[in-house]
Amino acid sequence: MSSTLHTQPAGGGCDAGAIDELACIATGIQRRAEVTQEHLPQLREFQERFNGARTGYTKARLAAKTDLDEAGATLGKVREQIRCRVTHEQRHCLEQAVDRVFEEIRRCAGGRGCCVEDCGCDFSDAVGPDDTVATLSARIAHYTTDTLHAAACFTALVGELTALPERAAKIKADAAQLLADVCDPVLGQDVVRLYARLLVLLRRIREAWRGFSTVSEFVDCLCKALLCVLKGWQAIAVLEGARAERACQEETRRGACERKQKETVEEVMAEYTRLCPPCPDQAGLADADSPEEEAAPAEA
Repeated sequence: MSSTLHTQPAGGGCDAGAIDELACIATGIQRRAEVTQEHLPQLREFQERFNGARTGYTKARLAAKTDLDEAGATLGKVREQIRCRVTHEQRHCLEQAVDRVFEEIRRCAGGRGCCVEDCGCDFSDAVGPDDTVATLSARIAHYTTDTLHAAACFTALVGELTALPERAAKIKADAAQLLADVCDPVLGQDVVRLYARLLVLLRRIREAWRGFSTVSEFVDCLCKALLCVLKGWQAIAVLEGARAERACQEETRRGACERKQKETVEEVMAEYTRLCPPCPDQAGLADADSPEEEAAPAEA
């Protein structure tokens, strides 16, 4: 953002307005630097995590696939043992119930597919002549919300490197427990509940990847989230600087107005001097016309 300095007065001298303007520009530059430094550690941390994400996520998927395949085989045995003990109507109702519950979970918890969108990271650091502290504050607040969302998305995605294997391992353990319960003479009697557990685990196997069918899809989403955070904080730093400069300018104008009201005569004289500066030529002429010191009278 550039600002135009006040024009030097016709009569010469120091323009206090230009000094105030420079001070406000410096305030804006300082604020922009402060915001950049504030978020630089997070940006560096995210960059380091992103660099190792592809390898880490590939390993996580391989480990998870092994456990999920074993869980699927175990659940196949469970289905064989209890399917004939559940009526067609019971199976149909349980399948509908599972669909509805998982749909509600998806709406309230999210967690499937990429958590950032391309259009959600459209940050502009342009500052127009009509922008004020209020308009800049509104944009900063909006951009901050979107940037924090992208940062949370990035953190959650990185967490998948450990969460995915843990999730798969739990599904495998739950499948083994279900098979044991089916064979239990007491727990094995509640076949409707056992079949519900079967359907839930089968659905969890399908959704274990959180909507990412390949490693590339995951890494692309992670990259989008990182770029969104970078662009967001960059734009916010520029707008914070502009807001600080605007606030300084508004404060300067208020101070000047108060000064004019309190020291009106002095302000009038200062303005008079700027409007009608003394002419050097006239000052010299006045000196020339002034009577010389009278000569001493001649001696008689």
